[in-house]
Amino acid sequence: MNAIEYGSQGRAEVPVEIAVETTAKAVVVRITDQALSGPVPTDAEAPDIDAKLAGLQKPRGWGLFLIRAMVDDMEVTTDGTSQTVSLTLVREERA
Repeated sequence: MNAIEYGSQGRAEVPVEIAVETTAKAVVVRITDQALSGPVPTDAEAPDIDAKLAGLQKPRGWGLFLIRAMVDDMEVTTDGTSQTVSLTLVREERA
């Protein structure tokens, strides 16, 4: 959703690509957008529910925080015209 909202600014003619790669050790999801609104912030402020309720933080801003909390690794790369967010989930080894 962030790639559609921010990367392509909701414009249907601006592509967002999603690729999923699976191995025995991990699942990697790559989301590539055209970065019309600029790069993914790597130092985004962590959301604080009390600060949000008090109006000290904008009400939005949960996306990257939640993504980082749910994956084992997040990497952002760019080639100058597009950016790719790679999300890695490590699979548990089963005996």
